[in-house]
Amino acid sequence: MKKIIYTALIGTLFIATSCVDLNQDPQSFITEEEYLQTPKDAESVARSVTGLYSDLWQGNYGFNCRLMRINVLADDLIGSPTKAGNVLTNYSNLNPSLFANNDDFQSPWSGFYTTIFNSNKIINGTPIPTDKEHEKEAKALKEIVGEAYFVRGLCYFYIARLFGDAPLVLDNSTVYQSQPRVSVADLYDQAILPSLSKAVDWLPTTSRTKNSSSPSKWAAKACLTDVYLTMAGWPLKKGAEYYTKAATEALDIITNSGLSLTNEYSDLWKEALKTSANEHLFALHHSAALKVPSQYGKSFYPADFYPKAGWADYYGTETFMLNYPEGKRKNWNYMLQWPVGKDKTVNYKESRDGLPAISKYYDYNEGVPGNSAQSNGITPIYRYADVLLMYAEASNLATGVVNAVALDALQKVQTRAGVPTITTTTDSKAFDQAVFAERGWEFLAEFKRWFDLVRREKVSEVKPKEYADSFFKTNQHYYLPIPYNEIAMTGWNNNAGY
Repeated sequence: MKKIIYTALIGTLFIATSCVDLNQDPQSFITEEEYLQTPKDAESVARSVTGLYSDLWQGNYGFNCRLMRINVLADDLIGSPTKAGNVLTNYSNLNPSLFANNDDFQSPWSGFYTTIFNSNKIINGTPIPTDKEHEKEAKALKEIVGEAYFVRGLCYFYIARLFGDAPLVLDNSTVYQSQPRVSVADLYDQAILPSLSKAVDWLPTTSRTKNSSSPSKWAAKACLTDVYLTMAGWPLKKGAEYYTKAATEALDIITNSGLSLTNEYSDLWKEALKTSANEHLFALHHSAALKVPSQYGKSFYPADFYPKAGWADYYGTETFMLNYPEGKRKNWNYMLQWPVGKDKTVNYKESRDGLPAISKYYDYNEGVPGNSAQSNGITPIYRYADVLLMYAEASNLATGVVNAVALDALQKVQTRAGVPTITTTTDSKAFDQAVFAERGWEFLAEFKRWFDLVRREKVSEVKPKEYADSFFKTNQHYYLPIPYNEIAMTGWNNNAGY
C-alpha cells in the first residue's frame, strides 16, 4: 500500500473573543498509521462508525463553528462590525481571502477528508458474509456500514459545494501526493451518488441510536434529495430531470416514513428534548460533559450582553430580520432587546453593534446566558421540514405545476411557524418564490442559506451591492479556495482568482 505522504500541518490558534477559542491541530491528508484499525465484528464496526461523527465534529471545527462562519457569505448572518480586524467582514462583502480566512478553509477540508479516509477504512475493511448461514450477521453489518457510506457521501457533497474540483479517494491504498483534483461532476457521479444510494439500500428505517445522532434510511434519502436538488442548479444545471429525481425521493419520505413536524418549533432547540423522537433526521449531538461540546455558549450573545458578554461572532442582518414573518418562530429565533446593565435594557438599535441577535440556540446554555464558551445542544444537518420544503420546490420546478402535496408541505411549515399569512397560490412562479423564502426563514443560522443562494444563483439578488464588487462576480464562480498549504504540497492550480 502506498503511504499517503501529504504533510501534516501543525498549528495552534488562540483567539480569546470568538468561536475559535480552542487549540487545534488541523491536519491535511493523514498517514496510514493514523487510520482506525480494521473492524472485526458488528460491535467494533459500530464503535468505528460512531467515531466518524467525532471526525465530522472535528473538535468544534466541523459542523458547528467553521461552516457557520462561512455562511456569513449569505444574507441571514453577519459578524460584529465593532470587533477589531474581524475577518468575517470578508465574507459579508463576498470577498473571501485566501490567507486571512484560511483557517475556515483548512479545517473543513482536513475534517472532511479525515472522515472520508476513516469511512473508506470501514467500507473497504469490513467483511460482509454472503452465504445463507450468516444472513442475519450480514444484515446487521450492512446497517452499520451503511452509516459509513452515508457519511462519505455527505462529506463529498460538502467538498463539492465548498471547493469544487477535489481529489477522489474511495480506496485509501491508491492515494499519492500529486493525485489530481477531479471534476465536480465526477465527484457526484463516482462518490456522492453511489455512496448515498448504498446508504439508502443498507440503512434501517429506524436509526441505530434511535435518535438523530445516527442516520436512518430516511436521512440518507433526505441527503440524496438535497444532492439532486443541487445538481439541478448551479454549477451542473441538470434542470428538470434532477428536480424530478429530488421530488421522487422527498415524496417517498413524506409518504412512507411516518415522520412529521415537531409540534412546536422551539422544541427543536431545547436541550432536554434533543434526543426525543422529532423531526431531526440527522444531527450532531453535543455534550460539554462528554467533551464533544458546541460553540453555542457565547457565539450568538451580543458584545454588551449583561451579566456575561458574548463573543458576538454572529448577529442577524437587519434586512433579513425585518423581512422575516412575525410569529412564534421569529420570536424564538431573534432577540431584539437585552440587558446591558443591572437595571438597563436596550433595543438592538441602541446596542453596541446595532444588530439583532439570533437566539435560536440559547437554551443550550443550561439556563445561564452566555455562561460558558463550551455548550451542549444539537447541530442540525437534516430535518423533516427540509424534506417538505425540498419537495415543494423540486416538484414545482420539475413540472411547472403546484400540486396539492407541495402546497400542503409549504403550509405545514408555515402553520407551525405561526406566521400571519399562509401561502395559497398555485401560480408556479409565485409559489417558488414563497418556498425559497420559507427555506431562508425556517433554516435561519443552520448554514443552509449560502448553498441555497448558490444553487439557485440568487446571490446577486439578495446582496446586489456586495455582489457588484465581489470576488465571485469577477471570477464567475462561488467556490472557496483550496487551502494554501494543500496547493503548496500538491502543485494543484487553485480555484480561479485565488
